[in-house]
Amino acid sequence: MKPNEGKVIVIFSKLHWRGLPVDLAVPVGKQIPSRSLQWLKEFSAKHARPLIYTEQNVEHGVFQKQQQAFAYGPPAFQQEMQQKQQEGKKLW
Repeated sequence: MKPNEGKVIVIFSKLHWRGLPVDLAVPVGKQIPSRSLQWLKEFSAKHARPLIYTEQNVEHGVFQKQQQAFAYGPPAFQQEMQQKQQEGKKLW
């Protein structure tokens, strides 16, 4: 999972949710490659560590400052993160 090989930067325990460490994964490019994302999701499920991962928004071939965030983990975690996004709150 070196960033130059996995094309993702992972920050472990970026925050906590209901006592669980939450990991953050940010792509090196537009999005996390499917193989790396699958590994992260399996790690998340195996170790009970919710995951937030992002994708770059690209408009007219230009990376935008704002990224799209996704939550992976328990349904309650996903719902809470979605609610925060809808309210315009930062996830981390």
